[in-house]
Amino acid sequence: MKEGYRMFSVEDIISKQNAFYKTGQTKEVTYRKQSLKQLKAVLKANEGALVEAMEQDLGKHPLETYMSELGVLYESIDLMHKKLSVWQKKQRVKTPLFLLPATSYTQAEPLGQVFIISAFNYPLLLSLDPLVGAIAGGNVAMVALSESTPKINEVLIKIMSATFPEEYLFFFEGNKEINTEVLTHRFDKLFFTGSSTVGRSVMAAASRHLTPVTLELGGKSPALVTDKAKLAHAAECVVWGKFLNAGQTCVAPDYCLVDKKYHEEFIMLVKQQLIAFYGVAPLYSEEYGRLANERAIIRLEQLIKQDQAHVVVGGQVDKEKRYVAPTVLKGTITTPLASMEEEIFGPVLPILSYETLEEALQFIESKEKPLAFYPFTQNSKEASYLTTRLSFGGSTVNDTILHLANSHLPFGGVGQSGMGQYHGKASFECFTHQKSILKRSSFIRLPLMNPTYSKRKEKVIRFFLK
Repeated sequence: MKEGYRMFSVEDIISKQNAFYKTGQTKEVTYRKQSLKQLKAVLKANEGALVEAMEQDLGKHPLETYMSELGVLYESIDLMHKKLSVWQKKQRVKTPLFLLPATSYTQAEPLGQVFIISAFNYPLLLSLDPLVGAIAGGNVAMVALSESTPKINEVLIKIMSATFPEEYLFFFEGNKEINTEVLTHRFDKLFFTGSSTVGRSVMAAASRHLTPVTLELGGKSPALVTDKAKLAHAAECVVWGKFLNAGQTCVAPDYCLVDKKYHEEFIMLVKQQLIAFYGVAPLYSEEYGRLANERAIIRLEQLIKQDQAHVVVGGQVDKEKRYVAPTVLKGTITTPLASMEEEIFGPVLPILSYETLEEALQFIESKEKPLAFYPFTQNSKEASYLTTRLSFGGSTVNDTILHLANSHLPFGGVGQSGMGQYHGKASFECFTHQKSILKRSSFIRLPLMNPTYSKRKEKVIRFFLK
């Protein structure tokens, strides 16, 4: 099979990785830690090439690439390297009195052979951050990169194949045909980032082999600006989170709900913030990204056309330059908008007014559970109420997206927005199995549970198990 830069056989790679895993080398903590160091070193050594490729594929500013991908990866690798020995140790747990003499503990073991399917919007972070967990867990891995980022793929495949043997880590440029073929094979773990539609296909493929799956999907993540919010601050945060990477972020605020009293003022503040970030002509801004492929541009163009009557900012599209302008829609929560029928995943922001907070919450609850939720309020009790009442994957209160950057917080969706978590310790747990072990003494064994049963035995057993 051709993956863009060399020929490879799926069966051959899987066979080689299976054989290498069985040598036990990846189970050694020293090997895992050395691999993590090598991963960081090769990324550091090739930062320039990676940044340039990112600019070609997605139009990302070099600082944005470092801030949202490389820097986050370095922090993730460092945390995993620092904590790996502790997380890998046997974890002692209590043993009930009636099981004594014995000791009980859990022991983490690798899952084995892992298949990671990455997404185009953050091609470094979404391929390598799960890999950090897979390496730390002691696994071998195949990593499918998105065909929508060919320049990044070229660099990644080159530097990874030069650093790690293919029987350990193998990178290739995937597509629907290739990934579907790979998924016919049995793995010990599947990790997918992308749309819910493709996620269902991945899960269906996994079910044939009873393979555990982590799905990092998306959905319509709301920002909620209450009457107790600091409006200017909320506008700045929403604009940053929404239009970062040209809106191609799974945890971007998909839409924004604003108290009716402040609707007009908030839209004015959003307009001002867009100019502050990207100037009066974002097409020529070095800070504003590009769409990854023509398919995404056409989809967004159709959404904008359907909602044209509600556009108050932007709306321009240039297919040749892969540009969709930062676009703001104005409406209420009862306005029938095409943009509210699906995840937008692009630089289109509906700002909808609501009458009461309860009305806004019911509107959010009427949709699938989102991957993220962004409440803006200066009242701590209100913030606590909002984050307790609603169900979502994760939240940043009084800002957007930043919970994703904290490696100490597990990240993942709920319901239709995903299943399973990773980042930090959660990544280690994602790619390992905790074996439960009870170790008994062979010198003493009370025969209370052995036949034949008696009233005396029953009395003793009921004393301990009551």
